[in-house]
Amino acid sequence: MGDMGEFWREWKPELKERRKKARDSAHDRIAAFFKRNEVEFEEGNNTLIFRTPQGTVAYYPPSQRMQHKNNWKNCSPTYCMNYVKKLRAV
Repeated sequence: MGDMGEFWREWKPELKERRKKARDSAHDRIAAFFKRNEVEFEEGNNTLIFRTPQGTVAYYPPSQRMQHKNNWKNCSPTYCMNYVKKLRAV
């Protein structure tokens, strides 16, 4: 291949580890946010799962996407928290 091919093959494990650290860091940071605000949740594989009477809400911290039933939404952790609290209040 060439020198650049060898360069990227050497870097691949380190880049993979950096992505994993960033993903785990985002998950830990956002999970701590929900714990601070006393919102109960279950933890999945890089996923936070909220059980409500209106159904299950899944929040994916790395991409900041929320899923409720068949609806997907890009949202902040604060929006997700308020949404879950609204569903639990009903």
